[in-house]
Amino acid sequence: MIVLRKIFMVNSVDIRESMGIRTLHFGSDWIQGAMRVARPYQLVLEYTKEMMLSLILSDNLNPQRILLVGLGSASMAKFLYRHAKTSCIQVVEIDERVIHCARQFFKCPENDDRFQVDCADAFDWLMHQHEQFDLILVDGFDANAQAGRLDSKAFYLLCQQHLHPHGLMSVNLFNYRLRFQRSLSYLTHVFNHQFCYLPSGDQGNTIAFAGEGMALSDINWQEIKNRAIHFHHETGLNFTKLITRWQKISQM
Repeated sequence: MIVLRKIFMVNSVDIRESMGIRTLHFGSDWIQGAMRVARPYQLVLEYTKEMMLSLILSDNLNPQRILLVGLGSASMAKFLYRHAKTSCIQVVEIDERVIHCARQFFKCPENDDRFQVDCADAFDWLMHQHEQFDLILVDGFDANAQAGRLDSKAFYLLCQQHLHPHGLMSVNLFNYRLRFQRSLSYLTHVFNHQFCYLPSGDQGNTIAFAGEGMALSDINWQEIKNRAIHFHHETGLNFTKLITRWQKISQM
C-alpha cells in the first residue's frame, strides 16, 4: 500500500512524502522536485540526471563557474555541490518560498564560498551580470509549468552572452509539439545551429545542449562513452544506455 503524507503546506506550496521519496508541489500533483530521503544527494527524476550529461559533453570537464536557473527541490544543486568540488555554483530562484522549502525539507546547502542562492528573476539577474559561466543549467518553471520569458530568444541570447567561449548551456524543455518547435527555433537562431537534444522520454521533458561544438554531427561518441565510464565511477550516474540510444537515433 502506498502511503502519502503531506508534511508541509503554505501559500500553495506543499511537500509530500511517499515510499521514501519527498516531493515538492505548487498546489497540484505536478512534481516540481524530488528527493530520496535516505539518499538526499542522489538524483531521482530522470530529466535531472539527463541534464548532468552536460558535465561530460563539454571539453571543459572541470567547470569553474556554474549557473543554475531554478532551484526546485535543490536536487541538481546538491549533486553539483557534492561532485563538482572545484566549481563555484550560483543558483537563481525567483520564488522565496521555494528557497525556504529547499533548505528546510530538501537539505539544500547554505550559502558559502562556493555555493550561492539568490532570490531574483533570472532574466533581470543576468542582465546585470558581467561574469561568464562555464556551464549554465536552465530549469525554471512556474506553478503552471510555464517557463515564461526564460524560454525566449532574448533569454537564450543573454545566456549565450554570459557563456565562456567554450561553455555549454543545458535547458529543460517540454516536448509538447508547438511549444517545443518554438524553443528549438530560438536555440537555432541564437546558437547558429550549435545545439542538440536528447531523444524524448515519456515524461514530457527533453534536454537540449547548446554551445560551441554542440551540433550533433560534432559529437565524438567514443570520447563521450569513455568519459561516461569515469563519470559513473565517480558519481554513480550511468549514462551508457542513454548515450548508446542517442547515437543510434542520431545515425538513422
